[in-house]
Amino acid sequence: MKYTVLLLGFVFCLFPFKDFDIQWVENLDGDFSFSRKHSLKCEAWCYEYAGADEMKAKRLSKDTIECYTLANTATHSTLNFYIINNVVSNPRIELNSIVDGKLIYECNEGNIKIDKKAMQKGILKAEFDMKFDHPENPDKLMFWKGKIYTKIN
Repeated sequence: MKYTVLLLGFVFCLFPFKDFDIQWVENLDGDFSFSRKHSLKCEAWCYEYAGADEMKAKRLSKDTIECYTLANTATHSTLNFYIINNVVSNPRIELNSIVDGKLIYECNEGNIKIDKKAMQKGILKAEFDMKFDHPENPDKLMFWKGKIYTKIN
């Protein structure tokens, strides 16, 4: 476990991702009925994306949770980030392109609201909105936003 934390620290130093603070709320309002079938309701614009409805949250240590969406046959982009104490760290889109190989798009702006009571019960209940660098076409907004409701494993 300590090697994972050291490795993550090293990776964070190599790539200057835009971290942002978490807005903690007591009861996150909104429609989370999608959680009966899926752990994610979202919309995004990024390359090789045709939708995503699963978000995984994996506890790496007392203070660190790794979060990521799952790729599928039509979607090769995944949203990835860490929750470290009160910060979303290393938010990025990872594209495993069928054409260009692996590409990473760094977050340049983001916000997230997380339900504090759900988190204390081991559930990530959140609403987020993130924007990403888009070097291929800076005038076209690359984004990922939505709601998460998933058990933290």
